[in-house]
Amino acid sequence: MASSSTKHSGSIGTVSQKGIPDEVDVAIVGSGGAGLMAALTAAKEGARVLVVESREIVGGATGISAGAAWIPNHGFSTKDLKVHDDLDQARRYIYGQGRDRILDHDLVEKFLETGPHVARFLEEHTSFGWIPTIWPDYRSDIDGASVGRALFPGPYSPEGLGENAKYVRPALTTGMAKNPLPFWLLGGIGIDDVWLAGPALIGALLEAGLRNGVDVRVETPATRLVTDESGVRGIVVRAAGAEHTVRATRGVLLASGGFESSTEITTTYLDAPFGVQVSPQGHDGIAVQLAQEVGADLTGMEDAWWMPGVQLPGEELEGRPLSRVFLGERALPHSIMVNSKGERFANEALAYDQFGQIMREVDPETGTMPNATAWLIFDHNYWTKFGIFGVTPGAEVPDYLHRADTLSELANRIGVDEVGLLRTVDRFNPEAARACDPQFHRGETLFDRYFGAYYPRLGKNSPDARFPAATAKARMRIAAAIGPIVSKLAGRVAKRNDPERVRSLVVGPLAKIIRPMLKSPKSSVLGPVDTAPYYALEVQASALGTVGGPKTDALGRALNTEGKVIPGLYAAGNAGGAPTKGFYGGAGGTISLGLVFGYLAGREAAKRQDDA
Repeated sequence: MASSSTKHSGSIGTVSQKGIPDEVDVAIVGSGGAGLMAALTAAKEGARVLVVESREIVGGATGISAGAAWIPNHGFSTKDLKVHDDLDQARRYIYGQGRDRILDHDLVEKFLETGPHVARFLEEHTSFGWIPTIWPDYRSDIDGASVGRALFPGPYSPEGLGENAKYVRPALTTGMAKNPLPFWLLGGIGIDDVWLAGPALIGALLEAGLRNGVDVRVETPATRLVTDESGVRGIVVRAAGAEHTVRATRGVLLASGGFESSTEITTTYLDAPFGVQVSPQGHDGIAVQLAQEVGADLTGMEDAWWMPGVQLPGEELEGRPLSRVFLGERALPHSIMVNSKGERFANEALAYDQFGQIMREVDPETGTMPNATAWLIFDHNYWTKFGIFGVTPGAEVPDYLHRADTLSELANRIGVDEVGLLRTVDRFNPEAARACDPQFHRGETLFDRYFGAYYPRLGKNSPDARFPAATAKARMRIAAAIGPIVSKLAGRVAKRNDPERVRSLVVGPLAKIIRPMLKSPKSSVLGPVDTAPYYALEVQASALGTVGGPKTDALGRALNTEGKVIPGLYAAGNAGGAPTKGFYGGAGGTISLGLVFGYLAGREAAKRQDDA
């Protein structure tokens, strides 16, 4: 249930429209999940808070995401989920595979103990609620893994934002061909009555922040920190062609996202820039620059939240090409992924962070990334059963797909080694027909199979299996027909702001739908590529965001190269050197870190006394 303080309402806009204060208690650079969470927390502690955002809209990478948060032992609807979880189990998972020797245990323990509290804090102080669901952890078959740690945003009503709703971008779609959750029902939903996914989380945080006195200034990039002998004392921002200095009596918090858009920094730390971008503009590494200028230590600079991306013709966001994230399509049968040599290089059904990392691996002999550009190769079985990116199965082939009657012709058309591709398919097909993959073990983990083509209730008699095109079209028609009704109903539910009630109605039925998918067989992700014509889709290595930034302690305080706290400087989210480094626990693993450490850093900054 949302609550507000008695202080004045905050404001959002440009400096030209709203002005900018000369002095605040806490200044925050960046308006994604971490920044807005920190702002709300600091404001609830009584601090005067200013958020500065370089772009004309708020939300950052969180705003175009699914908005999920990976919170171990969250405690929501565990009876309906029928999932047991505790912190000891989560510790075994996070510290497994040798990570206990790499990760900072203080930060991990603080994340684990604070996560459930932050999830409830957000519900208590915003018009927002979580919906837990069945979703396997990304390393689903190691000790301590769970299927119930993902929290997805419930419906949010933008009515509370009023005219300020224009500062939050609407939800984007990936058009995933296969998803265990019945998201197709939401295909006709509008944005006037209700928001879902990342926009719901961002909208709720922005509304609550403004209600609690937070001021947000867009189109206002930070250019440098103000320091004196006692530490960081404020920021300098640029707006409307002029610089403005804002004194921050209790501190500055860096929450401006990663550096995936910076050619210079990605070349220095990640060996090369990204060929495509799957995150919005503005992630140019300003946090790294500002932190270095005041002597902060950096950590996690060689890590990223890796993601394969597909650039479709003409698709862009705010004037720059934006690629689709490439998720469940890789796990479907009758497909493989190959590099320019025509060779498979990984288990195609891996979680995106692991698959994307393999795409970025550097060959020590050549110094190149042989898998950075790859191809999804699939046959007519795949096309008629699944389509791709929301295109109806068996429909007219879009221009971004290459098609040929033979694999040899397809290889020559896309510039892939013909002999290599034929050899790869010859090796793959006999084993795939038996639902085996001795080369890369595709289908051997629960997560691999979760996105497979499995119809547990009717099997081969399922409409999806027998009449995939007709079923897909029927779903689109149903979604379009019920969209206005669903929008109105969801909007009313959102206005009531009763998360417990929503969970009582939704979680149990969803769990019953999804749980059978946990028994999906290996055949759901494996099938030979043997039916002409053949198709190819170009896929490039990218990242949802980078991980590196100023090293912090468990309270979000930035540390210098000697391990000492830099007074007045904090960091959180992708700007803050992620506490798990490159380990991506499960769906929402990045957002949860931003929310938890944004909360901790915002609270700590607000409590710090001005010692000037």
